[in-house]
Amino acid sequence: MAGKRGVVCVTGASSQLGVFLLPRLRQAGFRVLALGREAPLRPLEVADGVTWMRTGLLADGERRDQVLRQPPPEQLVSCGPLELALRLVLRYPGLHRVVAFSSSSVLSKAASQDREERRRMAAMAADEDALTAACAERGLPLLLLRPTLIYGCGMDRNVSLLAGLARRFGVIPLAGPGAGLRQPAHADDLAELAVRALQAQRPLDAASAACGGSTLSYREMALRIAALQTRRVRLLRLPEGLMAALVRILSLLPGAPSVNAEMVRRQNQDLVFDDQALRLALDWTPRPFDPHPEDFEVPEHCKSLQLPLEM
Repeated sequence: MAGKRGVVCVTGASSQLGVFLLPRLRQAGFRVLALGREAPLRPLEVADGVTWMRTGLLADGERRDQVLRQPPPEQLVSCGPLELALRLVLRYPGLHRVVAFSSSSVLSKAASQDREERRRMAAMAADEDALTAACAERGLPLLLLRPTLIYGCGMDRNVSLLAGLARRFGVIPLAGPGAGLRQPAHADDLAELAVRALQAQRPLDAASAACGGSTLSYREMALRIAALQTRRVRLLRLPEGLMAALVRILSLLPGAPSVNAEMVRRQNQDLVFDDQALRLALDWTPRPFDPHPEDFEVPEHCKSLQLPLEM
């Protein structure tokens, strides 16, 4: 089964996108080179067709004697830093197509009042531009995907953060009405999208949002998360200004979650995008937002393709 469709390099293979992507690629018949900073110095095959390599081995040419025994990648799916994707594009001229995940935040947070957020979004936009230019110069098709709110295996800091508050405290705080619209996207649906893009007869060369199957208010999203819990959970509605002030204070405490006042304000801002052209081009239909308890754990079939905990 593995290898019939060629070799795909996956960066960010241990991310929430990567954990779902590896089994989908393997099932589709691709041979996978999964990159990770924690991988051993010698490439490690964890299953038929799935080999983990240390990032520097492939991207920077460390220990070339080891690298040359591995077939060069023909396609690249970037689930990690775009700067790493750029290095691989420059290093491997034989690539046929690239699918790169960025974030819709590069658009929605570009004018944030938080200076650090603005800096990070400007850096992400610059990385997008550099990767796009490098691919265009080489005639290499690039599908640049900007997902909305990602969830699916408990590794995100949005949906899972709300679920954690509900479990621990029996409450989910809301800033005012929580009326801002959201489009939560399941990581497994995004993995399916990437595989469809690799299998498409005609490669897409475009940038697009990648949204979930539901458009709902922040409050409704919180209600659906609350309904999952075994205990009674209530939504605690606070004035937006008060909640933003509380978050500023809490952020100063050791071990505080990475939440800032801008995240509070965005609960009442619409963060929605149009990805209809992408859906039609790849015949992709993401699931509606209907979370289940298993959406907060990494599935066993995905764990089996990740790096072993002890090496």
